[in-house]
Amino acid sequence: AITRSRKLLNYGLNCPIVSKPKSHSKRVEIEVLLAEIQRLECSGKVTTKESLQAELIAESNKTRGKFMSKIFTRELQKAAKELRENSEIIVRRADKSSVYVILKKEDYMNKLESILSDPSKFRMLQRNPTETLKKKINRTIKNIKISGSKFPFKKLIGEYKPGYLYGNVKTHKAEYPLRPIISQIPSPAYQVAKDLNELLKPYLPRNYSVKSAKEFIDILSMKKLGNVIASLDVESLFTNVPVGETINIIMDRVYRHEDNIPPDIQEPDLRSLLKLCTQESPFIAPNGHLYVQEDGVTMGSPLGVLFAEMYMGHLEEMVFKDKVEKPNVYTRYIDDIFINANKHRRDNGSKASHCRKFVPENDD
Repeated sequence: AITRSRKLLNYGLNCPIVSKPKSHSKRVEIEVLLAEIQRLECSGKVTTKESLQAELIAESNKTRGKFMSKIFTRELQKAAKELRENSEIIVRRADKSSVYVILKKEDYMNKLESILSDPSKFRMLQRNPTETLKKKINRTIKNIKISGSKFPFKKLIGEYKPGYLYGNVKTHKAEYPLRPIISQIPSPAYQVAKDLNELLKPYLPRNYSVKSAKEFIDILSMKKLGNVIASLDVESLFTNVPVGETINIIMDRVYRHEDNIPPDIQEPDLRSLLKLCTQESPFIAPNGHLYVQEDGVTMGSPLGVLFAEMYMGHLEEMVFKDKVEKPNVYTRYIDDIFINANKHRRDNGSKASHCRKFVPENDD
């Protein structure tokens, strides 16, 4: 059993267990069938209903049956079932890698409990507020529409559930910590958060961030480079983003920045939606308890990257506008920073102190 389980897991996450069906072949077969039926109808041998053509077209786009890859043998299917039914282990994916990680369930739960035990970030709930959250969001959307906004927020209809927490294993870090991910997909905040992300992306500060490797290479090719290179990582950026402060930063950038045109949404309504989609959006943990994340953001929320980018961009603008001597190159991709400077500069300590005064105190 161990041997076949190892064989299964060694294929990794990118192994095509399910073959992609050849959809074009089915469409061709449907077209041939339809042409033959129409020929028989013209000769008076059959009669058809008006909806036949539409139904056949719809059928041509459906996938029916199982398309298991030949790689996924019965032996490996049995191994997958055994892993799924083993109550003592958890099989997760590795963070930033397409491989499986097997943990003792007890260790996995303890690591998540350690994350949730921080009262400055998480608060446990006694009841499920999902329906209340849905009503609050709909009330705010109604206010936005009444005010004459053209932004296409849609009223939430149907049943929703809390998001859910899981963790991916950071195999590149000591003691294999978990990266917490809160999926908001089943929650009422998910679609609204996606809409807010699209609305606010044009307002992101872009002076010091890059979107791609090509943009990074272009920056290097245009600069005179020094002989000192530093590559830095913002430690636990997402979980340390101050949500309340970042919402204030967003409001200032959207409504009071001289280079930006505000959207046709009243500031209190936008602020309310941002708060509802972050600090008031519930999720369920593997321990069965409900929580809200009152500070910090996580992967899994459509607003996570936007909040992190907005806060870091604001911090960088504050640091570099204060007559601090800039390095030859300073650029960032989310939480990875690249710096190029000249070796003779000796003010690194004062620069660090200068940067530090803009960062809120945090015990993490």
